Amino acid sequence: MKPYTLHAKNKKELEELRDLFIENGFKLNTEGDNFAFLFKRAYGNWIAHLIFIILACIISALFIFVNLIIFLYYFYKRSQYVLITTKLTNDGEKIEFDQLESIDLKRGKFS
Repeated sequence: MKPYTLHAKNKKELEELRDLFIENGFKLNTEGDNFAFLFKRAYGNWIAHLIFIILACIISALFIFVNLIIFLYYFYKRSQYVLITTKLTNDGEKIEFDQLESIDLKRGKFS
């Protein structure tokens, strides 16, 4: 999944944005002088996982495979990644930035 890319005007703004994301459940993966890479893993709905585990115990072990597919979908497709950088170009190519307003930090969702 392509990370959301946000531009910070300077190191102070980068640190403020990084701290804002960390306060809202994101974890810092890597950080440098001019960038911070954060992520928030998605695992799916724990109630749905619990229901599928109960169904697997009562009815059929095939429900475990359904549960695994749901988990993998959320883990690989719904996990969120954010790159905050002060750079405007990457290897001579202009970086396209996303808007912070398109991110609902409270819910951890991107619109």
